[in-house]
Amino acid sequence: MRSWIHHSRGKVLRQAETTRAGLGLFEDMFTRQGFEGRDAHLYRRHEPTAWKRADKDAQAYDFNGQVVEPTDLTRADGVPLRLFHNDDVSVWVSRRSADMPFSVRNADGDELYFVHDGTGTFYTEFGPIPYEPGDYVLLPKGTTYRIRPAGPVSYFLVFESPEELGFADIGTHGRRAPFDPDLLFVPSPQLDELGDGRNEDGEYPVRIKSRGAYAWLYYEFDPIDVEGWKGDLFPFKLNIRDYRPIMSDRIHLMPSAYAVFATPNFMVGNLLPRPYESGEDTEKIPAYHRNVDYDEFTFIHNGTVMGLEVAKASISLVPRGRHHGFPEAYQEVLRKTIKPGDRLDYEIIFMDAVNPLTTSQELWDTQRQGEHFFEGGREAGGDDQ
Repeated sequence: MRSWIHHSRGKVLRQAETTRAGLGLFEDMFTRQGFEGRDAHLYRRHEPTAWKRADKDAQAYDFNGQVVEPTDLTRADGVPLRLFHNDDVSVWVSRRSADMPFSVRNADGDELYFVHDGTGTFYTEFGPIPYEPGDYVLLPKGTTYRIRPAGPVSYFLVFESPEELGFADIGTHGRRAPFDPDLLFVPSPQLDELGDGRNEDGEYPVRIKSRGAYAWLYYEFDPIDVEGWKGDLFPFKLNIRDYRPIMSDRIHLMPSAYAVFATPNFMVGNLLPRPYESGEDTEKIPAYHRNVDYDEFTFIHNGTVMGLEVAKASISLVPRGRHHGFPEAYQEVLRKTIKPGDRLDYEIIFMDAVNPLTTSQELWDTQRQGEHFFEGGREAGGDDQ
């Protein structure tokens, strides 16, 4: 049961996350279980992100996802590149530039592909799933499939989960919000007429991933030869344009309100275009925050971050316990420039992970100095801040 036993001491806002203009203090959210557990709002004299210096391991991290090069970028038989991992989830980037000359079957977990760029087809044993930017494509553990790009390069962000990945709990919003299940694309069987998926010897290889390693099977016929299927276990896709963000005019909703997929140990969601809050006493800029139970991952798909220009495919990681938020100087710019009817235009994919994430060396090599979402104000990265 949610705790309703709250205390307040000293100078506070009686309604948290409303306008802070007359308070003269900085609001700092200190939360458990993301935004779903117990919390405290602290009202400080100074910005909690305005540290003078920070060790490398005390920072939030900003990476350039445009320069990571998985082997599938240059080789048809290449594989995605793992960026982050723990026991509950792995995050990969695939930049496939050619049809797979084999089929794949992941026996280690479900795979959730987010299509950042490119078009083409996931050719699965349940039927083909055409893809385009903004698609989530969920492939249940053990599904046999291959990918056929239609253009030069298809950029995928991939979440791999050993536990079955389902939709996040949407609470009391009903079954048609934030999206109607009828919008899911569910494939129908269709035999491959192009005959790809073969190696140079004319065999049909299947690459099986199991316990983090790969093993191969070879067929004389296409193993994706299904002519019919039924049941409640199947791949599908959902595009972010069909997701309708839940909004409030009078209070800023936390990112967990926009979770789409979840297991007990991580959630994947999207922050999408919507109007700014318009209530007279509503603070439009999120308060400073430190999440002590989750590592927070974000991927910039499109748009700006509250007006800040950010390169597409920018990747950030805020480890647990680190403060983050917009510098006050930029908050003041936003308060003066946001007009009634203005809209946020960002398209951001996020993941909150219960257990700490380990970062690959290949991603460390792309790290940029300074967090990209602070470039409009004070730099918040590097060794001398």
